[in-house]
Amino acid sequence: MDENKPSPIADFVTGAVWLALAVAIIIGAWKMDRLEHLQTTIYTMPGSMAALLGGVIGLMAIILMLRSILAGALAGVLWQKPRWMDHWRLIAVLVLCLGYAIGLVGHGLPFWLGSAIFVAVFVFIFQFADRRRDGTLIRGAAFAIVLGLISSFAIHYAFQDVFLVRLP
Repeated sequence: MDENKPSPIADFVTGAVWLALAVAIIIGAWKMDRLEHLQTTIYTMPGSMAALLGGVIGLMAIILMLRSILAGALAGVLWQKPRWMDHWRLIAVLVLCLGYAIGLVGHGLPFWLGSAIFVAVFVFIFQFADRRRDGTLIRGAAFAIVLGLISSFAIHYAFQDVFLVRLP
């Protein structure tokens, strides 16, 4: 097996996590305010785009899981330690996303500021090794901050003003 290619079990677990997220997105989209008092149609209600994206994520997750099963993901699962457990990136993503969802959003910080902090920290952490090797840490930090601010304002504008979704 190619050393840079993820193991089949890692693909299977990743697919399962994405599938669970897709189901949560679809359920959340279904429970969103339909804005009937504004006479919205099914095509313009805030949850329709989220449900569509959740469905696409779910479809891709199922394809990933099926591909991993065909590659032998379930062969010997109980007897070997999965390779994905040794990767720090998976743990870092989990900690960052949970920190964003639990710690930043909905606890006094405006949505745009919490999102800007999340994106900036995420980009900086995952570019850190390359930036340190190239000697461009300060430039990388500035890039991460600018990217965090731009993306958070774009996300806030798109959801708040275009899709009419109330953000925390």
